[in-house]
Amino acid sequence: MTTHVGGHRTTRASSTPSRSPFTVVDELNCHFDSPGEPNNVHMEAWLPGHLDGGRLRAAVTAMLAGQPKARGRRAAGGWSRRGYAWEFPDGAELDPVTVTNCRDDAELGLARSRFLATAPPLDHSPLFRLLLAAGPEHDSLVLNAHHAAFDGHSCLLLLRLIAQHYSGEAPSALPDGSPAPHQATRRSLPRPSLGRAVRIAPQRPAPAPGYGFSLLGWPGIPVPPRPADGSRATVNDLLIAALTDTITRWNADRRQKPGRIRITMPVDARPPGHGGDLGNLSRLCTITADGPRTPQAVARQTARAKQQPGPPVGPVLAAAVRTPLPVPVKRRLIRLAVRTAGRLECDTSLLSNLGLVAEPPRFGDLEPARMWFSTSAHMPRGLSVGAITVAGRLQLCFRYRYALLDDAAAGEFTAEFEAALSRLAEQQEAAQ
Repeated sequence: MTTHVGGHRTTRASSTPSRSPFTVVDELNCHFDSPGEPNNVHMEAWLPGHLDGGRLRAAVTAMLAGQPKARGRRAAGGWSRRGYAWEFPDGAELDPVTVTNCRDDAELGLARSRFLATAPPLDHSPLFRLLLAAGPEHDSLVLNAHHAAFDGHSCLLLLRLIAQHYSGEAPSALPDGSPAPHQATRRSLPRPSLGRAVRIAPQRPAPAPGYGFSLLGWPGIPVPPRPADGSRATVNDLLIAALTDTITRWNADRRQKPGRIRITMPVDARPPGHGGDLGNLSRLCTITADGPRTPQAVARQTARAKQQPGPPVGPVLAAAVRTPLPVPVKRRLIRLAVRTAGRLECDTSLLSNLGLVAEPPRFGDLEPARMWFSTSAHMPRGLSVGAITVAGRLQLCFRYRYALLDDAAAGEFTAEFEAALSRLAEQQEAAQ
């Protein structure tokens, strides 16, 4: 496997760049990042052919020239500063593109893990990296974006814009078929008492830093149950029900004490007409269960979560971010809170579904046959599931902390989920 690494420094623009302060969500995602738990978003496209590395690098350069928010970085500041600010320089400081050759999927898996082992540094523009992994039959594009700057929808937009420049097309915004956004609100809503979340039973030889990735391709798109008692279940509800079922069975097989399962569900909070905005613009909802749930029961919760938006983060973390302390002190306090109180507040797992990508990023004549997506899963959660549907197929990426599962155990968990999803899909087919 040979690698041609990008990332060389360029000259920082001499003009004074524009600035904007970090939001509470931005700053928290900055503090959550650490060497053992990189806070990054992963997106991957498998293309049935080969890309030209030079042409790809030129497309990224052109995209950055037209997208100031894609060039953002954390502004420099002293130890005593009370908060962070985004800076948008006139040009990127680093070449974000790396090119490598992979002889098979095993080498691609190693390249993916190495590439995503760290989040892009916040102090140098741009805050994403792109790996072109050239294989014998298909090329893979792997995007690594810092979660303080980008969410899953932003990563999809970045790939789409790069693909348009690669194809020689005029850049455009997200298509009308993109997922409908849900307006967030700034008013503080009372958070219901959800109860302490049960943890996924750990299974690993020894704790280790970093993440592993397990990819699952579904042969089509699972059919959600028909509307019942006024609730319309979606593919997303089906996936959450399957994940709840999997965790219940996984823990029972390992004699873990049963408890309340809480699944974090990100929701796009972009206001209407702003589907093409870059940033980390999602809010987090929680779906609860005391055991396996039907997709219809999940649908009732997800409908309420979407219709009654609340603050993007809990009041305790929001207050910690707004405390007028130097940011190094705040970082230590927040990370201490995550390690202690976070074990009481953190949900069991996370499922993020980007939905159907009606217009995948097309690079010249090459349209992705498959795409994958995942986000970080800090301990004690330890596992997240990313879902995306492309070309009539659902693709799932299980991202797991090695402190929770080793590769063999993650494979078993993925197989358990596949069986749970099959059971739910078969029940739906039998009911039709």
